[in-house]
Amino acid sequence: MGTQNDWLNQDGMPSRPFEDSGTLVKPLRTPRTASVIFAACERQLLVHLKAACLWPESQRDKAWRIGDYSDYLLEFSPAPGTIAYAQFWSEPDEDGVIIATRDAAENLERSVAIGAARNARTLGREAVAILCKRLGYDGRVPLAFRLRLGTRLKAGLVFESICASDLVKLLRRWGYVAEIDGHDGRSNLVRSAVGAHPFLVAFVGERPQGSSEYGMIELRAYFRFEGEVPGSLVNTINQNTIAARASVDEEGDLAVQSPIVLHGGVSAENLRMNFGIWKQTIEEIVSGLN
Repeated sequence: MGTQNDWLNQDGMPSRPFEDSGTLVKPLRTPRTASVIFAACERQLLVHLKAACLWPESQRDKAWRIGDYSDYLLEFSPAPGTIAYAQFWSEPDEDGVIIATRDAAENLERSVAIGAARNARTLGREAVAILCKRLGYDGRVPLAFRLRLGTRLKAGLVFESICASDLVKLLRRWGYVAEIDGHDGRSNLVRSAVGAHPFLVAFVGERPQGSSEYGMIELRAYFRFEGEVPGSLVNTINQNTIAARASVDEEGDLAVQSPIVLHGGVSAENLRMNFGIWKQTIEEIVSGLN
């Protein structure tokens, strides 16, 4: 499997969330200069900073996404009962790395390293300089690290495509009547209803061909009038409804439609919310017509 350093050095970054901690610099009895301390921890320090502060464009939406963040902490105890630290905070598509420090007297400072987010070695030298010059670290006590690669994204099981039988099961679980309307040997239409008013779910974009799995569904409801659809009704619905669009179809009926795209992944809970909004929309239209 390789070591943690081997893993962090790969082109693919660790999956988030990821956390590790340990000792970056082991203590010696005699003081050391910043350059000697940097040499002692250079390899591991740069591996950590590369993982925490670099966001390679080639790994966008693969190893990292908007919503991810990194937190890297270097701390030591200058004297019993005291803690000094340098903390590095980084997020993708930002100009620099936020650096916060606290010395033994609990004085806090914050700065932004502009451009350093593109060069781990530059940031590594700056990190050691901050520790030694600003915080007084000289290598006589352990220097500990904590690396945390986090995300505000929530992992979940999603549909990137869906078949009619799965949607029928979900609709029934959510309290809707639902039946597959098979035609021409295909199952790409589901019949359901909001109260007494029927609606259809059409399946669009089969992929791969012949799989009966579709990347988009479209909810459709129709309203028939004696005579023409009232002139202002379509505009009124469109002005007051965000999730659906109204029009007059070829047969002169009022058609209300709402597409749901699954490409990229949609959770069952998100689908349920979309159908809930659709239900409310149809109920409001029916109420307005009565």
